[in-house]
Amino acid sequence: MLKESWLRRLGIVSAVAAFGLTITPAAAHADGYDTARSAVGFGVDKSVNGAIAQSMQRAREAILAVGHDCTPGAYNTRLVYASPGGTWVYESTHHAMCVD
Repeated sequence: MLKESWLRRLGIVSAVAAFGLTITPAAAHADGYDTARSAVGFGVDKSVNGAIAQSMQRAREAILAVGHDCTPGAYNTRLVYASPGGTWVYESTHHAMCVD
């Protein structure tokens, strides 16, 4: 009887956990952040950090120009060009969820 009760509890807990995992994506957008946006920005500077910061800022500004309220999101940044003289060009793609 003890074993049967344990298995039954395990089944109920598993069902509740599966239900919670199923509704999580729908609940994630219940706060109004339901529009995915992405934008690309380029940065050019004499320093690596300056070029990266510029590219990220420009990508974020491009998203905020369209969506007035957005999550912090995520950035993908890559080196586009580095000159022998020390000019760095970076490209950042910013992905965020916004309120439409």
